[in-house]
Amino acid sequence: MASSERLKGSTDKGFCVLDEARCLMFANAAFAKLLGTDDPHALAGRPFDDFLEEPGREMLRVAQHSDDPTPVLIRSSLHRSDGSWLPAFLTFHAFTTQAGDFAGAVLIVTRRSLGDSTAISLSERLEMALSAGALGAWSLDLRSGAAWRTALHDQVFGYDDTLPHWTYEKFLEHVIDEDRPAVKRKLAVAIETNSAWTFECRIRRPDGVIRWIWAQGRPEFDLQGEPVALFGVVKDISERKAAEEQIQFLAEYDPLTRLPNRRLLIDRLGQAVRGAQRSGQAGAVFFIDLDDFKTLNDTLGHHVGDQMLLEVARRLLSCLRAQDTVARFGGDEFVVIMEGLGSSQQDLVAGVQQLADKILAAIDQPYDFSVLQHRRMTCSIGAVTFDDSNDTPDSLLRQADLAMYRAKSAGGHAVQFYEPEMQIAIDARVALESEIQLGLKHGEFELYYQPQIDIAGETVAAEALIRWRHPRRGLVSPIEFIPTAEDSGLIMPLGRFVLQAACEQLGAWAGDPELAQISIAVNISARQFHHPDFVDDVFRVLDSSAIDPSRLVLELTESVLLDSIDDAVGKMAMLKARGVRFSLDDFGTGYSSLYYLKLLPLDQLKIDQRFVGDLLTDANDAAIVCTIIALAQCLGLGVIAEGVECEQASDFLLAHQCHLQQGHLFSEALEREHFETFLQCRRADVCSRYNGQASDSALY
Repeated sequence: MASSERLKGSTDKGFCVLDEARCLMFANAAFAKLLGTDDPHALAGRPFDDFLEEPGREMLRVAQHSDDPTPVLIRSSLHRSDGSWLPAFLTFHAFTTQAGDFAGAVLIVTRRSLGDSTAISLSERLEMALSAGALGAWSLDLRSGAAWRTALHDQVFGYDDTLPHWTYEKFLEHVIDEDRPAVKRKLAVAIETNSAWTFECRIRRPDGVIRWIWAQGRPEFDLQGEPVALFGVVKDISERKAAEEQIQFLAEYDPLTRLPNRRLLIDRLGQAVRGAQRSGQAGAVFFIDLDDFKTLNDTLGHHVGDQMLLEVARRLLSCLRAQDTVARFGGDEFVVIMEGLGSSQQDLVAGVQQLADKILAAIDQPYDFSVLQHRRMTCSIGAVTFDDSNDTPDSLLRQADLAMYRAKSAGGHAVQFYEPEMQIAIDARVALESEIQLGLKHGEFELYYQPQIDIAGETVAAEALIRWRHPRRGLVSPIEFIPTAEDSGLIMPLGRFVLQAACEQLGAWAGDPELAQISIAVNISARQFHHPDFVDDVFRVLDSSAIDPSRLVLELTESVLLDSIDDAVGKMAMLKARGVRFSLDDFGTGYSSLYYLKLLPLDQLKIDQRFVGDLLTDANDAAIVCTIIALAQCLGLGVIAEGVECEQASDFLLAHQCHLQQGHLFSEALEREHFETFLQCRRADVCSRYNGQASDSALY
């Protein structure tokens, strides 16, 4: 009775799956129970080594790096949650990637008995050892046909009570047709060479269920060298195979759409390119990105976004031929590979355009599910073709991606074919980004100052404008590098440099009575203003430079402020409380809202130069300028006009009470030394005019 109880206990198998780092990905309830817990989910992510005594860990490491695919039986002890140690048998089934690297393992864990040697017979111990590894043993006498096998062997093949007369032919009957030839070859070679066999195959049980088994054994020969018997073990490895298939699926397919993922896509694209090189039949790659998908995700939630992606995947599949491939590249990006498009350039372009139009139309159809009632979605497509040239998957994907961004920048819902000029432009942009970074590191950027003149002709402020003194190209205008800096995120360190340099200059001028009252206006980019640390950054600069905060004017555009009005008001209020002033730049060029204007703690409106430049010839521009001046007066705000190029325009502005002006009529942007000289000359000129050497009408 004791022996049977031990045997029964040994069949309570724990099952778990390990990842490539030997951490638990999955564990069943029996495994958790063996460790003394009722919650197998709590074990996920834990290193399996945490539960294993040191000798067992070393055996596990050896098994992991072994080239032998045979499952390894490890005799060790497990550390339970109550601190005790549980003697156990561990059957370790490793599986690898196609490259042969360790990808994970399946472990079957059973408790083992420490019973004394006198109480259990050798056969019972053998039976327990086989049961611990879930191994069914068998032998076959080739002369008499007599077969012996354990109960677990018959259970593997689906027999519990009614047991068949077992023969070699009966075994082969269970092996499915597709696997039977390979199994027969394995056994024949083993008998012919007097060697062991190991194989995996699928069997069909009497109830029709197909299971995977692993078999190992060897033949026995008599003194004359004739085979007299076969013996071996079998094991049901269906759970391990299912885990391997799941891991393989996750490695190559997107779990949401069940389309090939990036890894499998690149592999198939490589095959398509090589096929085109051999056959001369061209192909094409489409890079597809959903337009404004982020807004849908942000407003309706990711579960709705997932529904949209599933429907888009279905529609893409419906557009393709049987030989085409569609993959989910990541996020809301999909890639289509077309093959066998012929060798005629005309047919190639026509075929690609036809499919692109079909995809555009399919994606644009209404989406009538869940909360997406009659919601529409468009996409941007970048297309590139390939033939028998030396194209690579990486280069084709990069080119299609560039073309897609060209289509998106043109407004979306369009297809754009790749052109080499796109790569030239992107290479130039990447090179410029690198040069900007080096320029920041080597101190090549500096500030110029454009004077802002008041009604009395005195310079009361300056706008800080960044310039790049390039070691090879000389002085570079911000028009050439600011757009790239904004796209790449380098506008952040550039913006911090301008703010720091401007405040340091204010600190330097504070000790000069002639310059102490000058204010400096600094342009703030959208990315800089919306950064969570923006207010703290300004405070740090103010503290380090020890300036009067009222001498710092931050210029913001309408679009920056209206992106998030509540956030903008909060940040401005904190800086305003410190004394910093604000000017609304390019006023009137955006989508102005008088309600928002009332909410913002502004000090000044800045009239855009596009209105000022034509106010003498365009009645509409003149009316807009007058309206902005009147609005500023009603709201108690200062007003400044930029882009003043002639005395007539200046006189017009003065006549309508715009007292602060900026433009080439007075001065272009100047280096610090030249700005200070300009200031001195300007004040000397104003003083001489006030002393009677010029009439008031000659001031401008």
